[in-house]
Amino acid sequence: MPKSLRLGTELEQALDRYCTETGETTSAVIRQSVAEYLVRRKKKRSTPSAWELGKDLFGADRSPAGRGNVSGRVKTLIRGKLRAKHPR
Repeated sequence: MPKSLRLGTELEQALDRYCTETGETTSAVIRQSVAEYLVRRKKKRSTPSAWELGKDLFGADRSPAGRGNVSGRVKTLIRGKLRAKHPR
């Protein structure tokens, strides 16, 4: 199925140079490039991001009480752990 696209002057010149150097047709290079692009995009979507992999761990409260908002209670949590480790 024929498609039409605008490449811009620099990209078109670079494509023409590449095709002249390699002997490939413009259509073949564009077809291969689009196919490779789609494969990369599909892999990128199927690979979970760092956030998706660790979202259940970020900001998780590991205290026995299991209360949230660790950042607001850091000093209290540290004090509790130190007192438990080194009772007076």
